[in-house]
Amino acid sequence: MLQKARRRLIIPFLLPAFLLYTVLYAYPIVQTFLWSFTGWSGHTVKRPFTGLRNYASLLIDGRFHGAMGNTLLYAVLGGVLLFFFGLLLAWGLSQPIRFRRIFRFIVLAPMVISVAVTGVLWRMIYEPNLGVLNNILRAINLDQFALPWMGDTRTALPAIIIASVWWQMGMWVLLILAGIERIPLDLQDAAKVDGANELQVFWHVTLPLLWEVIRTLVVVWIILALQVFGIVLVMSPWGGVSGATQVAATYIYYTAFNDFKWGYASAVASVVLLIIFALSMVSMRAMRRETIEF
Repeated sequence: MLQKARRRLIIPFLLPAFLLYTVLYAYPIVQTFLWSFTGWSGHTVKRPFTGLRNYASLLIDGRFHGAMGNTLLYAVLGGVLLFFFGLLLAWGLSQPIRFRRIFRFIVLAPMVISVAVTGVLWRMIYEPNLGVLNNILRAINLDQFALPWMGDTRTALPAIIIASVWWQMGMWVLLILAGIERIPLDLQDAAKVDGANELQVFWHVTLPLLWEVIRTLVVVWIILALQVFGIVLVMSPWGGVSGATQVAATYIYYTAFNDFKWGYASAVASVVLLIIFALSMVSMRAMRRETIEF
């Protein structure tokens, strides 16, 4: 009787979430895919069918290729910085050091700042004349490195990546730290008794037991990085100098709301969605390892 009563509760509990998911996610995705076969301008009733013309145009669209290149660079470089420093900080904060709570607060504090505030803050830091970064460089006689960071095609995107990594670091550190703290101390102590130093314990004990956490975070990062939008839009509107900071999401936005090519923007969005799905599946399969029970 108890099992039957529980089964009756499944549908009522799942139905609200299913309806929200259908209305807010599934339906827009289907509509976007259907619009990608039209020449809709976004402000007319008519949506002329154009077949695969939008997808064919993507193959020769240099701006789209540049935006995807910038997006992939953001994903790779940002991922390397995020996971390297995230692991380093999480491991350090898991050690019995003085003022650990203060250090944790400093690392986690950027999480509470909105993306708009983060973007404005870092634009002020990178400001070439009054910005903190260039003033510090000039103060230590490194004037040659005081650059117009957001106005140079070579430094604009890396500057945004650094700002984004700073903003998101707290969440990654928090999740990795939770994974580290659930590893039994007996395993690490046993390795130390066998003669392993701290680096060997981390590399051969802690890291393998964190693999499932890291694998999940890699997939999450791929999904987030390939659809990065807010911080790029705030820090570098209109794609920056010569499109140096144009990413896939901002390209979709400007194509739809500035050029009024909703059909074409829908085709771009559909392709980006397929790329995100494909890379997520590939990364999950490539990082699959035998599960370690502890």
